[in-house]
Amino acid sequence: MPNTLLKKALMGLTACAVAFFVVLGIVAVLPPALQEALPDNVLGGAAVLLGVAAARRFTRRAR
Repeated sequence: MPNTLLKKALMGLTACAVAFFVVLGIVAVLPPALQEALPDNVLGGAAVLLGVAAARRFTRRAR
């Protein structure tokens, strides 16, 4: 199946969703004091970075 733009977009969206849940799971196991100390921007930035990294990995062309 050829890599279409829609397929790449769906893979990127899936990667971002998985990254969000990974970050959410990591935050859930942190102690409550540390959870309160982390700003929301840090959590959002971590989810975006993980999502972009995963999307780039899954949408690369085969050589």
